[in-house]
Amino acid sequence: MKFFKAVVAALVICAWLAGCANMSDQSRTKAEGAAVGAVVGGLVGLAIGKEKGAAIGALAGAGLGFLVGNEIAKRKKNYASTEEFLDAEIANVQEYNATAVAYNNKLSKEIGALEKESAALRTKYDKGTVDKKTLIAKRDALQKRIDENTKLEETLAKELEVQTGILKQERKERPENDQRIGQLEKEVNALQKNLETLREGSTQLAQIDQRLSV
Repeated sequence: MKFFKAVVAALVICAWLAGCANMSDQSRTKAEGAAVGAVVGGLVGLAIGKEKGAAIGALAGAGLGFLVGNEIAKRKKNYASTEEFLDAEIANVQEYNATAVAYNNKLSKEIGALEKESAALRTKYDKGTVDKKTLIAKRDALQKRIDENTKLEETLAKELEVQTGILKQERKERPENDQRIGQLEKEVNALQKNLETLREGSTQLAQIDQRLSV
C-alpha cells in the first residue's frame, strides 16, 4: 500500500512537471526543483516505514528542492545566454575545487602532526606527566578546527547540490555531447571527491579528539 502511494505521488508529480513546459524558464526551474525534492523526500520517509514520515519527508524535500531551484534561477537570470551562464558556473566550481584542494592538502599535513602530538600527549597523561587541563586545552583547540571543517563541508555540499541541479536541468535542454555540460560534469565530480576527502579529514579529527578524551 505504501509503495502504491509512492508510485501515485510520483506519477502526479510527473504530470505536474509536464505542465511546467508552458512556464517561464525561471518558474519551471523552481517547480522542477520542488517536485524532485518531494519525490526524494517522500521516498526517504517511506524508507523508515511510516506513512507520516513519508508526508513529512515530502514536505521537507519540496522545500529544499525549491530553494535549490530558486538559487539556480537567480544565478541564471544574470546572464544573457545559457552559454554565458554555464561558463560562469564552470569557473565557479573550478574556484571551489581549487580552494578545497588547497584546504585538504593543508589539513592532511596538520592531521599527520596532530596524530603524533595527540599520541604523545596521551601517553604522557597516562603516565601522569601532564595533567587533565593540558588535554582539555588541546581538545578545545582541536574542536575549533573541527568546526571550521564542518562549515566548509556545509558550503561545499550546498554548492554541489546546486551544481547537480544545474547539470540535470541543462542536460534536458542541450545536445547530448555538449562540451560545456561535459566540462561542468567533470568539475562537479571533482567537487564531490573533494567533499568526500574533506569528510574523511573530519572523521580523522574526530578520532584524534576521542583519543584525547578524559
